[in-house]
This record gives sequence, C-alpha cells and structure tokens, in this order.
Amino acid sequence: MNDDDPSGSGTAHEPEPHIGLILALTIRGLAVGNYPDMVRAAQAAESYGFDSVWLCDHFLTLSPDDYVRDAGITAGPESDGDAQQSRSSSVPLLECWTALSALSRDTTTVRLGTSVLCNSYRYPAVLAKMAATLDVISGGRLDLGMGAGWFQQEYEAYGIPFPPTGDRVTALGESLQVMRQVWTEPHPTFHGDFYRIDGAVCDPPPLQQPHPPLWVGGEGLRVHRIAARHANGINVRWWPAEKCAERRAFLDRECEAIGRDPATLRLSVTTLLAPTDSSAQQDELRTRFQSIPDTGLITGTPEACVERIRAYQDAGIDHFLFTIPDVADSTCLDVVGEQILPHIKPARHTQLT
Repeated sequence: MNDDDPSGSGTAHEPEPHIGLILALTIRGLAVGNYPDMVRAAQAAESYGFDSVWLCDHFLTLSPDDYVRDAGITAGPESDGDAQQSRSSSVPLLECWTALSALSRDTTTVRLGTSVLCNSYRYPAVLAKMAATLDVISGGRLDLGMGAGWFQQEYEAYGIPFPPTGDRVTALGESLQVMRQVWTEPHPTFHGDFYRIDGAVCDPPPLQQPHPPLWVGGEGLRVHRIAARHANGINVRWWPAEKCAERRAFLDRECEAIGRDPATLRLSVTTLLAPTDSSAQQDELRTRFQSIPDTGLITGTPEACVERIRAYQDAGIDHFLFTIPDVADSTCLDVVGEQILPHIKPARHTQLT
C-alpha cells in the first residue's frame, strides 16, 4: 500500500452512485429529534434502497438566523428581534455517537455515517477504538466523517477550548493519521504537535479492512489537501455542480502530485432534496431554509430533481448525502424513494423490487 493512498488498494474502480440520507443537521426542520422517529426514517430509507444514513455531531441545534450568524453560510434578511427572543434557539438533537450505535442494531443493510464528527470533541486514539467497536457491532457498516470544528458557541457552552482555525485544521490532519495507525499497525506510534500515542493497540480491529472509510467535511483548500493525503473522501455542502467539477479537477491534481490515484479519493455533496410540484411550496421551502444557499436546494417536480442530480453526476459526483425537510413527518421520503431513486440507481432498485 502506498502510504499516501489511504484507500488500501493500488487499484481503483468506477464507483456506483451512493445515495445517503442525513437524519440530523443543525438547522431547524432538518433534525429528527427523537429516537423512534429516527428508527422509522432509517428503516424506510433502507427499504427504499438508500445506501447510508448519517448524523451530525452537535449538541445544540439552531434557528435559521443563528445558523447564518454562526456558520457564516449566507447573509439572510434581518430577523425579527421579538420573534427571535420568543423562540428557543435550540431544538432536540440526539448525541451522534450514541444514536448511531443504536441504529446499528435497528437497521441491517444501510451504512452508518457521521457528517461529521468534530475533531475537538474526542481524542483520536480513543475515537479509533470507538469506531472499530461500532464497525464490528454493525457488521462493517461504518463510514467515519471528520471535521475541524467551527461552532464556537457550542464549544463555549460545553466548556471545550476553541483553538484558532489553523490549529484546528492541523489537529484534524494529525487525527486522521493517528486513527489510521491505530486501526492498521500492531504497535502504533505517533508524535505530533497536538497528539502523541505509543502503543495504542486496537483489539479487536475494525471489521472493514484496512479500515472504515475516512471522510473529511469542509470546503477549504488546506482541508482538502489534507484529505487528499489522509482520507478516502471529502464532503462539501450546498455547492452547485459547476463548483464541484472545479474542485474535482483540483483534487485530481493534488492526488497526482503525491502519487495517489485520483480515483481513490471520492467527492461527495450534501444538498437539501425536497420534491414538490407546487411552486408555492417551493417558494416556502426557499424562505424557510434561507440559511442554505439556493444552489444547495434541489426542489421541483421529481423529474426536475432527477435532472439536477444528474448534473452533479456529470460533474464527477458519485456520492450524495441528501437532507429532506421534516423527513419523519412528511411524504417527501416516499416521493424520493419511489420517484427519484429508481432513476438515479436503476440497477439497485431492480434488485430490491
């Protein structure tokens, strides 16, 4: 294995489209706040042929206005101060790792992903042990997504130090190396600026070999360079197909520069998917989720949604993470499963039916 190729294989193949469903994001209306509903949505996704379900790693969920302010995604219109004060800025959100572990026993085929774990919240060697355990329990279904962390309000609320951006990104790169070594080496040793291990043995090892897929979430060039060296895939949020194509070309060059086959690094995109024939409902969705750029919202008729998704495929995207509004309480998941998924993954749909 090439040390600069985390895929574990010197060969690559053309991947099949992968369709994942996000069950929790830090945006009101995009987080399933109780476990029975989460199980119901996950099992429905499994029955429709989704490949994976994903949870975010946050302790607070935010109102759209708070999310705009803290995440810096886009500048929405000024919020009404009185209305903001009368509404709690947090809604119920299950802790990611605990809920994902439970889902491993309440599902059978879907992969289980973190989109994404905040690197600051758990020591990487311990996280590697936790991940290996869940991989064993789930029968080898874990995808581990990592991010540098951004939510300063959450850090401060829970008493977690909030380092400068550069330090958080450097620490993320070290964590990816630590976890890979813990998973794959008999006596892992690592001495970095932020982490040190000496013999952090992982027994039992992960069921997936050489290790569970490592994903990095983020949009910055430095983060993506780190991912090209140490991860299996990268996830970006809300980007249009054209921007994804540009970043795919950049990643290909980065991989080639370090002697890695570019086809072994996957690029994934997160979008909001909300099929509806009603133009009024489409307008309501854009108003309700104004913290998400319009480029990150796929709506319209099922046929129009399929066309948007195919544009991403033409741009080199083969891995999708969709978030569906009120996924446990609306019929959107059924529409996606019955009228969109069969056109994106026809072979998979034929096998299921």
